[in-house]
Amino acid sequence: MVFDDSIAFFIAVGISLIASIIGMGGGFLYVPTLTLLFGLDQSMAVGTSLMVMIFSSGTATLGYWRQKKILITLAAYLIVPAMIFSTLGSLIIQYFDARILVILFILVLILTSLQMIVPSLCLVPAITCGPSFEVNPSGPGEYGKPIRIPYIHLVVWGAMGGLVSGITGTSGGIFFVPALIVIGVPVHFAVATSLLAIIPTSIAGASTQAALGNISPTYVMLYGAGAVVGAYAGAFLSPRIHADHIKKVFGILLIGIALLMIQQKILV
Repeated sequence: MVFDDSIAFFIAVGISLIASIIGMGGGFLYVPTLTLLFGLDQSMAVGTSLMVMIFSSGTATLGYWRQKKILITLAAYLIVPAMIFSTLGSLIIQYFDARILVILFILVLILTSLQMIVPSLCLVPAITCGPSFEVNPSGPGEYGKPIRIPYIHLVVWGAMGGLVSGITGTSGGIFFVPALIVIGVPVHFAVATSLLAIIPTSIAGASTQAALGNISPTYVMLYGAGAVVGAYAGAFLSPRIHADHIKKVFGILLIGIALLMIQQKILV
């Protein structure tokens, strides 16, 4: 099934709108739509997705910045390990068979869907050992209660998010958002902080993929333009929408996409 290229813009608008509301870069849908609808191979889809996430996450971050929802210190501790491991992940996928990459992506898709459907399922546990520091979120509807954050918690889940991002082309938000929420960060702050952390993480992975020739300029432009529009709208709508309801619907959708990828990419 190959869609007309002009439709790519509108697909990217929808994906990035949802991704900016739930705090993920959109790779969980960029990659499967690029492979299933537009015929890109898995490596090319991963590299293109990482590049597009720079546009979508960057635009959404600007919106959240104006709302004063971003916790810079938390983002910084996620970003450093995430960039290192995103680069590493992007380098090692050239040694993976294409089918292995698809299987890894499907596993990440299922993990993402489980987190969306069952928020109480603790797939990203808190790591509470070692030294810590305090942050004090503040903003409309928040109480500004100080939260104690262990350094190791951010470093470990930042590294995990970066590695998964580099290998599969999804965003580190799959780990960043739940890792922040599980230690007490209010959900809108977690979403905004995650989106900021996704930008340099995606830049690191996309730069490596570009050097390897795994970028489609056509779909970077089409998806990138749509991503900017959708992310801007998502950041504007986010304070007015209960993200949990959207997560459950899209969690079910992701399971369907995972099954479709198994049928078309594995059982052939």
